[in-house]
This record gives sequence, structure tokens and C-alpha cells, in this order.
Amino acid sequence: MAIGVVTKESTVALKEEVTEGTYIVPAATTDYVEVLADSLEFNKSREELSRKTLGGTVESEASRVGLAEATGSLGVELKASATEGDAPQSLDVLLKSLLGGKRQIAADQTSDATTHTSTVIDFADTSAFSVGDIVLVKEAGAYECRPIASIQTNTSITFPFALDNGAPSASVVVAQVTTYYSDTSNAVSFSAEHNMGEAAIKQKVRGLRAVSGNIENWSVGQLPQMSFGVQGLDIDRLDEDALYAPDFSADGLPPVTLSACVWLSGSKLSYTEASLGIENTVNYIQDACDADGRISSRITEQTTNFSFNPYLQDNSTTDTWDKFNANDDVSVFGYAYNPSATAGEFSEIVAFWMPQGKITASPVADIDGILAESVEIKCHKNLGSDSVFIAFI
Repeated sequence: MAIGVVTKESTVALKEEVTEGTYIVPAATTDYVEVLADSLEFNKSREELSRKTLGGTVESEASRVGLAEATGSLGVELKASATEGDAPQSLDVLLKSLLGGKRQIAADQTSDATTHTSTVIDFADTSAFSVGDIVLVKEAGAYECRPIASIQTNTSITFPFALDNGAPSASVVVAQVTTYYSDTSNAVSFSAEHNMGEAAIKQKVRGLRAVSGNIENWSVGQLPQMSFGVQGLDIDRLDEDALYAPDFSADGLPPVTLSACVWLSGSKLSYTEASLGIENTVNYIQDACDADGRISSRITEQTTNFSFNPYLQDNSTTDTWDKFNANDDVSVFGYAYNPSATAGEFSEIVAFWMPQGKITASPVADIDGILAESVEIKCHKNLGSDSVFIAFI
């Protein structure tokens, strides 16, 4: 027997379940995710069924136990794959559980050799694109990202607001990308192998779903993170070794939030910090005939909120206050990246796009003696469109 399990030697693997609640064993080194050291927790609780009987004493009768539940939290760095357009190893299972929708543009797309505009790029074949995809326009020395607002089949894609550098060149390339979006009917459940220390104690967690996902630490000059709250069916704790040593080399480095711009309805605003929160309500289908009492779960509600603190402008109130006062719809777009050796070009991009939302609050705030606004936005669907997209390029 050894006493003194070392926290930093712990590892976590996540596996999408085929049947909800049936534990899936890790099958490769790349099933492991690089978790932030101070963010990991898995706990099991059981419902206490107290017995209130009369028996000649005021002391408690022995309780019984009912339904078990697993809860937990884990955080990861918000970063893209080291391979352009691939799904990020650390976030793939978690985002498929949180949002449900996932699609990829699996090859570079080259535009027509015609004249583009700052908002429209012509393509003879648009089949690779979907509305809501966030794309990287690889204009030499002037890379830019934009979401797709509309598509004219086999003719063009249109952005909701202009590229800063104007119309791109003919035959410009649009990069590969993985996009996650709200499609909760396809949200997955997953298993977690939690190895506490090296060759020490293992927890097997099954039937997990992401009930929350928050982009945090998106602040000037910091490393953005994403934290998840999870809940599931059960945890087993065993004296077993980890099945594999983790390999995190598939992922790139997290971006530093410099040149990490945010646009509100197409206006680029100066700010110091931003956050995005997605909350799922998960309810269980319960069955008294089942040994666990629960046979599956469903996401029954999802809400998305965004907040940031643009500096108060002394010559205009149109970007925030007027839209808030008029209850106008707004959109939110932002991205961060790792620069390359070529000026104006970059890679390993993380981006978010919320096409519709309402500003619910815009109080005046103070940033080191300088006035700003604490803008809060609740995002919503419109005509079937998804309310949130998160992309990795």
C-alpha cells in the first residue's frame, strides 16, 4: 500500500457512448484530454430516504438510499488542433455533448477567378459550406475570419459584415474548419476514465452529459479557457492502472488574447474582457423497473449568454445603448489566433458567432478610472437558425 497520490500525475480520458450509461473503455492515447489542474472534480451522491417511524425513541432510524447521481466539473484550454481544420482533441467530446451539432469543411476551398466584394466571395461549388460556418479567408498577408450569413447555391457565400481589408483577390482560398453548433437532439453522452495519480486509483464515470460550458479568461493578454459542468449516472472507484499514457500532441497551443477582436452587429469595439456561457437543462427518463432507476436523459432547454465591457464612446451611443433601448436584435462575433512568421497571417484559430440576441443590460462600469459598459446579451434562435456556433481552424 502506498500513501500519497500525486495530483499532477492524474489523467482523464473521455469516450462518446454508443448506448447512454454503458461505460466505454479508452482505446488510444488520443482519447485523453489535457485538463486544467485546478478544475477537475467527479463526485457521486445517493439520495437519502429517511424513515420517520414511532419506536419509543427520538433517535433516527437507519436510512435507505435511492437514486445515485454523478456530478463533476472540468476545464480545458480553449485551443484549436495543431492540424488546420481538425477537431480539437481536448474539446471534441465535451462540445458534442454540450451542443450536439458538429460539421467540417474537410478541404481548402478555392474561390472563382472573378471579382469579389468585401462581403461576397464567389464559388462555383458551395456544397462544402453551411450558414453559420466561420471561415478563414487566406488573403496573402491579410488573413481574416468571418461567419457565413447566407449562401447562393453554387454562386457565392455572403458575410454579415465587411472584411476589414476589403475585397479579397481572385482565387482566394478559404481554409478547413470544424464547427460546433446547437443541435441538442444529437448531443452525446460520454464516459470518463479518471486516473487519480500514476498507477493508483481509477474512477469510471458513465452516462455523463455537459450541463454547462463557459468560455472564461478571455481577457487582455491572457490564455482563454473553457469550463464544463457535467452530470451523469454513476461512478465506480477501483484500484487499477491507467490504460494508456496520454498524448496531447494533436492539439496546438492556446492563443493569447491579443488581436482578439469582438464585433457587435458588425462594429468592432474596444474592450478588456468577454465571456460566453451555455447552460443545458438535463432531465432523466426514470424507470422503477430499472436497477439504477434511470434509463436515459434528454436536454430539455438550452440558454446562451454573452457579456463584455466595451469602452464608453463619447461621440456615439449607436453601437450598444441605442440597440438596448430599442430592443433591437444584435449579433456577436469574435476570434483569437496564434500569429505566424508572416505578418498578417495566422493559424490555430478559435472563434464564436451568435447571429441573434438581445441586449438585456448595459450599465456604466469603471475600468481603472475609465468608463465602459457592462453589456449583457441573451442569444436566441430565429426562423430555425442556431443561436451559437463555436469554430476551430
